[in-house]
Amino acid sequence: MTRTSASAVKQALARGIIQNRARLLEWHTAISRATPPPFYCSIDIRDSGHKIVPVDSNLFPAGFNNICPDDMRAASRIIQAQLKALALRLGLPEIRKLLVIPESHTSNAYYIENLHYLLGVLADIPVEVMTGWLGPPPEGPAGSPVKLVSATGKIIEAHGIEIKDGLLSANGFVPDMILLNNDFSGGYPPGLDNIKQPLLPSHHLGWHARKKSRHFEHYNKLAAEFAAITGIDPWTIMVDTVQVEPVDFSSGTGIETAALAVDGMLERIRTEYSKRSIHRAPFVFIKNNRGTYGMGIMVARSSDELKHMNRRTRNKMSTSKGHCRIDSVVVQEGVPTATIVDRLAAEPVIYLVGGSLIGGFLRTNSKRGDEDNLNSQGMVFKKLCMSDLQDTDDSLLELVYGAVAQISALATGLELTQPPPTHLSAGQA
Repeated sequence: MTRTSASAVKQALARGIIQNRARLLEWHTAISRATPPPFYCSIDIRDSGHKIVPVDSNLFPAGFNNICPDDMRAASRIIQAQLKALALRLGLPEIRKLLVIPESHTSNAYYIENLHYLLGVLADIPVEVMTGWLGPPPEGPAGSPVKLVSATGKIIEAHGIEIKDGLLSANGFVPDMILLNNDFSGGYPPGLDNIKQPLLPSHHLGWHARKKSRHFEHYNKLAAEFAAITGIDPWTIMVDTVQVEPVDFSSGTGIETAALAVDGMLERIRTEYSKRSIHRAPFVFIKNNRGTYGMGIMVARSSDELKHMNRRTRNKMSTSKGHCRIDSVVVQEGVPTATIVDRLAAEPVIYLVGGSLIGGFLRTNSKRGDEDNLNSQGMVFKKLCMSDLQDTDDSLLELVYGAVAQISALATGLELTQPPPTHLSAGQA
C-alpha cells in the first residue's frame, strides 16, 4: 500500500488551490500564452510532510511504460488536444504525420519498452506515426530499418533519417512535426538546425546545454507567485538551489566554493527548521547541473564530506551519462520523502502534456532511505493511478502534486523562451 502523511502543509495547499481556482486559472493561462509549457515533461517530486517540491524536470521523459494503463488511455485525448493547439500556434492546418526520434542507446531494453508505450498512446489518436533513427545504420541492406527489442520482447522498427532542402524524412515519410525523445546529453547533430519542420521539445535544450539551476530559478519565482495567490507559506513549495561552477572533482577545482555553498545552505535550512519546529538534521544534494538518469549526485550533511571525498565518490561526480565531464553542479536543499510504499521510501514522478497532468508512478528503492537519491541502482516503479488516488485517503495528492508539477512545467516553458548557447556534437544528421 502507498501512504503519505496528510500533513497540514498538504491540506493548506489544497485549500488554497480550491479557494482560488479562478485566480490561479487566470495566472496559469497568462503564463502559458506568453511562454507555453513543453509538449511533454516529467517532474520528480519530494513530499516531506513539511514541504512539497520538484527536484528534477525531464524535458524528454522516458518511463511511459510505468504509467497506469487507465491513465495512458485517457492521455490520448490530452495529446490530441495539444497537437491541435500546436497546429494553431504554428500556423499549420493540422498535424497529420508525426515522427518520433528516440535515444540511440539500443542496449537499454527498458528504454525501448518506454518507447513502445509512448508510440502506443500516439497510435490512439488520428495521426500517422513513424519512428526515426539518429544512430549508426544497421548491418544489412542499405535503407533497412533498425530493429529495437524491448525488455519484454516487443519490437520497434526505426528508420534512418534524411535531410533534404530543409525537410527531414524517414523512409519517404515526411512528418508535419518531429517529437524528440532524445536528451542529447553529448550534443546534437548540427543538421537538426536546418530543419523547417517543428522539433519539439527543442533540441537546443538537451542536457548538453540545459541547466538545472536555470530551471529552479524560474520555478522558485513562479512558486512565490503561486504562494501569494493561494495564501500559503512560500517556503513549503520552494527549493533552495545554488549553482557552483566551474568544478572538477577529479582535480579538486571548485571544491572550496562548493563547500561554502553547502555550509551556507545547511545554515539556512537550520534557520527555517527552527522557525517551524522541525526536528531533524538538515542535508543537501549536490547534483550535476546538466544531466539525468540520477547520475552525478551525492548527499552531504556537512562540507567536510565534500572536502574529504574518497576516490570512488570523486569518480562518480566527475562524469555523467555518455561519459560527459561534469563542470557545473547545483547545491540543493535536501528534502526527505515521507512517501512510503511497501515499507520503502518512495517519490512520485508526474507526467504532463502541454502542462496538463496525464499520470505518473512511484519510484522506490530497497537500497536507499528517505534522504537518499532513489533514482539509482535498485530502483523499482509502482503504478500511481490518478483514479485510485481519488478513491483513497490520499485524495489530495492528485490536486497538490499536480499543482506543483504544473508550476515546474511552466518553469520549463520559461527555459524554452531563453535557450542556452548551443553545443553541438561532431556528428552529422
